[in-house]
Amino acid sequence: SGGASPRPAPPKRSATPTTTKLPVPASSSLAMPAPRLAHLRRLLSLHSPPPHPLAPSPARPLRPSFILPRAMAGAAQAGAATGSAEYEEVLGCLASLIKQKVRADTGNRGNQWELMAKYLQILELEEPIARLKVVHVAGTKGKGSTCTFAESILRSCGFRTGLFTSPHLIDVRERFRLDGLDISEEKFIRYFWWCWNKLKVKTGDDIPMPAYFRFLALLAFKIFSDEQVDVAVLEVGLGGKYDATNVVKAPVVCGISSLGYDHMEILGNSLVEIAGEKAGILKKGVPAYTVPQPEVAMSVLKQRASELGFHLWTHGN
Repeated sequence: SGGASPRPAPPKRSATPTTTKLPVPASSSLAMPAPRLAHLRRLLSLHSPPPHPLAPSPARPLRPSFILPRAMAGAAQAGAATGSAEYEEVLGCLASLIKQKVRADTGNRGNQWELMAKYLQILELEEPIARLKVVHVAGTKGKGSTCTFAESILRSCGFRTGLFTSPHLIDVRERFRLDGLDISEEKFIRYFWWCWNKLKVKTGDDIPMPAYFRFLALLAFKIFSDEQVDVAVLEVGLGGKYDATNVVKAPVVCGISSLGYDHMEILGNSLVEIAGEKAGILKKGVPAYTVPQPEVAMSVLKQRASELGFHLWTHGN
């Protein structure tokens, strides 16, 4: 498939999980306070729990579970990648979608962003997205952490969760998590070809193939709807108003994390412009939360909330 060389298979793991313990000096001139030392020992003694089935389980215990960071979980838990030639072909197809970034006030507005509606029609995702319960988070700093914490809390309460974040560290599958685990390679390949083949047939000169992140967002919607998650937590990729994730018309809640100067070549050169882009995820009738912001940014968020007729909740106030 595509003539790509398979990646080397990962080393076999023993059936019994092993725990690596590092020596911590009992006494030292650099000794840590007792609580911190105890916490470190606990972390060093942890090993990842075995993955549970992705099917809904009414008997799932309502307790928090420790999950390794995304990149580590992807390799250790979610079906370590086999390095198949087909997976390499999938990665090659994805790479072909990478295009140059453009400013939000030129390339992402108007017809370019409106192509998302056509992609949803091609993939028959309009109704599935309307049924999804979505937590939508934008921001400059902390939006990924906010999404990860929100997903963990919801999962600990017994909900079947989907989490879409970016970027990834090692493997693109880190961006798609089901019940706290990176999607398996087998499922990723299956959902990828389903979306890719449908889009390839229906796109051309008038409707080009979606760019990289837009394709991944469409793929996330397909995965979460078909896997029947109870709630999908979506991190905005860039900006907000014209982000591919913003096709969700009625999320259950929106959040905007700390705002600052980033991606100015795309979002604008001032906090007013940047905050305006982030505020684009706010929806009428949808609860929205933020954190203390720079005054000019907060005024933009509050103005947008006022226009939509709701109160913007601020953490700590």
